[in-house]
Amino acid sequence: MENLMNADVIKAAASSPLGTLSLMCLILGFLAMAFFKNAPVRAKILVFALLLIGVAGFGYSILNQKTADKVPEATRQYVIGRWQVEQKIAGMEGGTYIDYLDNGSFSGRQEAFIGGQGQRVPVSGTWDFEKLATDRFHLGLVFSNGVQWRGTFRILSKDQIHNIDENYDAVRVPR
Repeated sequence: MENLMNADVIKAAASSPLGTLSLMCLILGFLAMAFFKNAPVRAKILVFALLLIGVAGFGYSILNQKTADKVPEATRQYVIGRWQVEQKIAGMEGGTYIDYLDNGSFSGRQEAFIGGQGQRVPVSGTWDFEKLATDRFHLGLVFSNGVQWRGTFRILSKDQIHNIDENYDAVRVPR
């Protein structure tokens, strides 16, 4: 039993949900033995039942915890696909839908509504990718008309990125 209370064993067990549950069972067992060693049988059964219910509830909550989606790594392959951005700037609002292709080109459309009038403008050009960190990257666009744009993005999930420079989110949408 002394081997179970070793600091390395506790550290290793505490690194996973099932290990934490195992530690809780062991500690509760030690506490029950220490506090209720000379107690009447009925008290032991009552305390055991209450501890068992508590451990079972804790175990249920640990095992049914929703694990957070692991944030994908920033790679060129991650960017490939259709991305949508919707923004409101001053008196204008609109959306952009762009398909980033694996050959380094992009195409899509920008839709803008200004004063109740809508415009749909096709866009195309080339794009490049530069990894900054595990979850951050630069995206550079060169439009067909020669205009260049560069943004810094942070990956929020497998289908959502945040433009750090201009403070908006883009979401991946099906084609």
